[in-house]
Amino acid sequence: MSVKTQEIDGLAADWAVRRDLRDLSPEEEAEFQDWLAADVRHLGAYGRAEAVLGRLERLNVAALEPAENANPSRWNRRLILAGGAAASVAATIGVALHLPESVPESTFSTAIGQIREVVLADGSVVFLNTDTKIRVRFTEKTRDIALLKGEAQFDVAKNKKRPFIVSAGDTRVRAVGTSFTVSMLPKKPIQVLVKEGVVELQRTDAVMAIPVRASANIQAIAPVGAPIVTVAVPDEKLVRDLAWQRGRIALDNRSLEDAADEFARYSEVRIVVDPAVSDRTITGLFASNDPVAFARAAAAVLKLRVEVSGSEVRIF
Repeated sequence: MSVKTQEIDGLAADWAVRRDLRDLSPEEEAEFQDWLAADVRHLGAYGRAEAVLGRLERLNVAALEPAENANPSRWNRRLILAGGAAASVAATIGVALHLPESVPESTFSTAIGQIREVVLADGSVVFLNTDTKIRVRFTEKTRDIALLKGEAQFDVAKNKKRPFIVSAGDTRVRAVGTSFTVSMLPKKPIQVLVKEGVVELQRTDAVMAIPVRASANIQAIAPVGAPIVTVAVPDEKLVRDLAWQRGRIALDNRSLEDAADEFARYSEVRIVVDPAVSDRTITGLFASNDPVAFARAAAAVLKLRVEVSGSEVRIF
């Protein structure tokens, strides 16, 4: 790792800890946004630091959250993020779980703005994004998940004898032990983003067709009535696309109109963008449940104005 990369990772860790421990002042927020925009690598580095912090918190690492100190110091957290301890913590210890021959069918869902982590009977973990619903059914031969709406990441426990199959619309995604995200959003094709391992995609009405395989850092897109296509996804985009797990929306040169549509998935407060400025672009990492804060930050960066009225915020 070069000195420059180490410096970027260190600063990213510092920003992650500062934002985790308290709200930034307007001056600090502006400094943070300027830092993100200064180099394309900064957003990816910050996203990785956020992901490491979230993973450590979920695992209740003693070094991060000692029982006698519920508010660990910024320095201790920064050491963990930048010093490499996360690598050993992130290593997963394989535990053989006994799965009953069948598990009663169950459903899990989230409301608008809610993110939920669900541990399934086989040890697999599902992260449900906003306004998402899944149906789970385990049989003697398969582990069947139906994504009824929304977006979810599946961290699959390995079990070669019982494939893990996610159905979304007319698309089936088959995995053994891997990590991938499936999204089924209004007016968009089914999308599968593979973080680790390999998955196979197949149409439910073409079960004899050769499945489409997708490995790590590949996104598969399944438009209605069209062939499934795959595209490579750089690490930076992978981090951005998974920022929702930390309650964030990562924007990379996205128009204000696109940003407003994205925030509409997470909040009842609607962002209305004046057509005259709707194509202005913004880059940054923002709290997904606070469209007003985003609007004010975007207006400050782009030299625009904001007007908040009830459940609507206008940018003009």
